Amino acid sequence: MDLIQRGYSCKYDMEIFINLFFEKDEDVIIMTDMKHEDDIINVYVEIIFNGKVYFGDYKYKFFHDINNKNNVKKNYTCSVTKAFCETAKKIRNVNLSWGVMSGIRPAKVVRQYIEEGYNEEEVKNILLKLYNTSKEKSELALLVANNEKKVLENINKNSVSVYIGIPFCPTRCLYCSFVSTDIKRSGKYMDEFVSLLIKEIEKTSEIIKKCGLYVENVYIGGGTPTTLSEKNLKLLLESVEKNLITDKIKEFTLEAGRPDTINEEKLTIAKSTGVNRISINPQTMNDITLKRIGRCHTSDMIREKYDLAKKCGFKNINMDLIAGLPDETVEMYKYSLSEVEKLDPESITVHSMCIKKAAALRFSGIELTKSENMNKMLDHTLYEMIKSGRDPYYMYRQKNISGNLENVGYAKKDCMSFYNINIMEEVQTIIALGGGAVTKIVKDDKIERIFNFKDPYEYIKRFDEIIEKKEEILKYYG
Repeated sequence: MDLIQRGYSCKYDMEIFINLFFEKDEDVIIMTDMKHEDDIINVYVEIIFNGKVYFGDYKYKFFHDINNKNNVKKNYTCSVTKAFCETAKKIRNVNLSWGVMSGIRPAKVVRQYIEEGYNEEEVKNILLKLYNTSKEKSELALLVANNEKKVLENINKNSVSVYIGIPFCPTRCLYCSFVSTDIKRSGKYMDEFVSLLIKEIEKTSEIIKKCGLYVENVYIGGGTPTTLSEKNLKLLLESVEKNLITDKIKEFTLEAGRPDTINEEKLTIAKSTGVNRISINPQTMNDITLKRIGRCHTSDMIREKYDLAKKCGFKNINMDLIAGLPDETVEMYKYSLSEVEKLDPESITVHSMCIKKAAALRFSGIELTKSENMNKMLDHTLYEMIKSGRDPYYMYRQKNISGNLENVGYAKKDCMSFYNINIMEEVQTIIALGGGAVTKIVKDDKIERIFNFKDPYEYIKRFDEIIEKKEEILKYYG
């Protein structure tokens, strides 16, 4: 693929949309030429593909506030990418519900416009006209932004969230590329990993106190934290409770994502150490799909472990589903959603299927669900969730996501995850510990990142460096 841009270059955004229309191994040449005169942006596009030349010549009215540098960039980028997509549609018809919005945080875009003084109708008009988002997606972005606002307004400037990454899973799912390893390969490192992680927790506690901060939310994810043995889980959670939890804590989440890693003893340990939110993730309620993607549990086991968690006293449970899993039809997805609704968890998070570079699915030859069917799945989800009293409260998009769509968390009243909103909107510092964790320090509208090592073996071998990196936090709060 060759991309030539004249007048204005937006290579990153262009590559996102080029990848929606063309495969990486296809021979295609794309040229864009943009000119701006008065309030009219003119974009000429030429695409050479399979021996044919496709032309496009488009004019766009500069949308708003020509004196704002950020708006100039947005107008230029949207104009060029819209012109390309319109021309590319002469070759292949690709559904673009989000238009040419390329960022991973649509609700953040909405919030920024509102903070600039635009009202909701004006923001909706910007999304529809500048970005070419559909009416449905524009309304979804506004809904999420309004629900996020309720949480964001109550963040104390001296508070932080803490993320703890446990990079172990019972098996590696077909679609997965998260920082996690199959315990058959890495289980031998678990004891030492947990021992060192506790030292990192203790060090982090010291740093937080020196900075005059306190912890508002703790999220233990991975991987699958409940892959840990009862002994190691107890050691970990007791350390978190001792070093990080105070009476100011709002949310303490433990991902118990794989039902085959959950038992009554682990749930009792979690409840007794202050965990007040857990996530049990079916991904699908179709047993044939669970087997296909490498999950070692059945739909009946999901129901059984959910009931067990309720019996153990958990009153805030999230359940994840994935729309667009391999060979799943719209009806199969609707069945999964209805079965999870019957369990009545406090929140349901729906992810659009996404193939990452390191996922086995990428090399399997299996095609993603067509965008038309993905839209049907997600439109049905929004309708069902609103009807059930769950509001969309956080949302993000990913590169290579099926249908160029979105992941959305839906929750009942007062059950929205504070941590999920904070990580998406990047308005609160998140100090990260464990395998593959990334600290994000939010300071004066800037974000500084500090990275932990990913592999358990590397985490153990280079642990002294991780502790040294924790000291870097002090320089931002001195």
